[in-house]
Amino acid sequence: MRYILFFVWVTCLIVPFTLKAQQAPDNDAILRATIDQASPYYYPALYSRYTSGDTTLTAEDYRHLYYGFVWRPEYKPFETPPARARLLGVLEKDSLSGNDFCKIVEYGQDVMRTEPFDPSTINFLIYAYGALGDTLNARINLHRLNGILGAIESSGTGLSEDSPWHVLYFSHTRDLLASLDIVCGKERVISRSVAYMPLLARRKGVKGYYFDFGRIYWHRPEKQPEKRSSGWEFNGIPLKKRVAPAYRPSEEN
Repeated sequence: MRYILFFVWVTCLIVPFTLKAQQAPDNDAILRATIDQASPYYYPALYSRYTSGDTTLTAEDYRHLYYGFVWRPEYKPFETPPARARLLGVLEKDSLSGNDFCKIVEYGQDVMRTEPFDPSTINFLIYAYGALGDTLNARINLHRLNGILGAIESSGTGLSEDSPWHVLYFSHTRDLLASLDIVCGKERVISRSVAYMPLLARRKGVKGYYFDFGRIYWHRPEKQPEKRSSGWEFNGIPLKKRVAPAYRPSEEN
């Protein structure tokens, strides 16, 4: 049985991101900007702002953070952080205590050290921080979540092979679709880097969405089988239990 994940999405963001026209990330331009110490997108400085919880990061900052990550040694899309299994183990419980929420934060932060832009992990952190009454960190992670999803959405329309959404992990396809309340069937590979995911129910004439996995394949180890998402799972680890609704910060706080 598959379980629906509950996410906090863009409509909850206090200060919305302003996205430019949707276009594929320019790999060369992003690489140049992120290695130039004089650039506002110099990666070490930009990443430090991200990890410190800076909520003034813009949509363009997030595009450089997300797509610039492919040149970082931490980017290993075919490896699963050990802390992820521990995180999902806590979430599989029928009920959660205060100590469990502390564990979610601990394990989630461990996952973020190697997968800092994983929407599902950030969502779990929002949920846990909210349950613990830590409104500040819940809002910081809400900003991160919307920035990452906005960066992916800005990479294309998702409506054609020529304008796919570009992702850094296979699991991010399902995360983005869930954020848009879209349910798709199993993906179909249609080119060396692009896959098509048909809608289970057509919406306003749209039959499905296209994703570009090209950056993932840059790092594909030799002789390692390709992993594909077959349901609600994270980097190959299925989530067997239903996850409680994520925390939705009050506009009054």
